[in-house]
Amino acid sequence: MTLKYLDQTGLSLMLSVGATWFQRGSGQQFEIPTRWGSSGRINLIGTYGLHGSEDVLEVRELPGSCNGDQVIAYLDTLAADCVPDQLTVVVLDNAPFHKGAKLREKTAEWEEKGLYLRYLPPYAPFLNLIEGVWRKLKGILMPRRCYTSVTELRAALLTGLKVLGARFI
Repeated sequence: MTLKYLDQTGLSLMLSVGATWFQRGSGQQFEIPTRWGSSGRINLIGTYGLHGSEDVLEVRELPGSCNGDQVIAYLDTLAADCVPDQLTVVVLDNAPFHKGAKLREKTAEWEEKGLYLRYLPPYAPFLNLIEGVWRKLKGILMPRRCYTSVTELRAALLTGLKVLGARFI
């Protein structure tokens, strides 16, 4: 049996932190933006799988935010790699895009290929093993700094994923 924990994460580009002085009462305040919005963000979907004694991280970069269609496309990729007589269980949290009507319609098709979906109890993200992987990636492996471009952010992300031995699917 193969057990895979599925989740998504986002990494935001932060502008350099700065401070400014202005004369009190002048009415002039200088605003310093803290994020570049969606254009300064990289979103990933991934599974952290336990294959016997081997841990495997599989990831895909998402265009924009995560939605049900992207989850279905990712699960279709996983199902295509399944061996029908070998059980593969994907553990998901209770995000709305993990439980949509389109996803439920595909469940029987995936089960025929050997891919089964199971859900964590509500409000139990600590049971999802991939959360620890995302925490390690963002909190330890990526340099703690303000990135000045999405290219720089992506380079740091790819380096961290390489250290984790991630496979892009």
